[in-house]
Amino acid sequence: MKRWQKIIGVIVFGVIGITLIYLIMAIGADYMYQDLITSENRSLWNAFTHIVTLECVAVMCYLIALALFICLWRKGGKR
Repeated sequence: MKRWQKIIGVIVFGVIGITLIYLIMAIGADYMYQDLITSENRSLWNAFTHIVTLECVAVMCYLIALALFICLWRKGGKR
């Protein structure tokens, strides 16, 4: 990999990681504010397990992509 590709990759993975953390915290905060189960937010609580599953999948995809980037980084320009 060229030096600029490494720099751009690190910046992009940093931004994606920060955004992912922010979104997971925002979803958690929304659930904390919706602590009472009423008829208006019943569907939100029913979807909670799906939302947690999607959060886990997003984190796993991020970690897999990061591992592949590190492998590509270590491989470098070798052929």
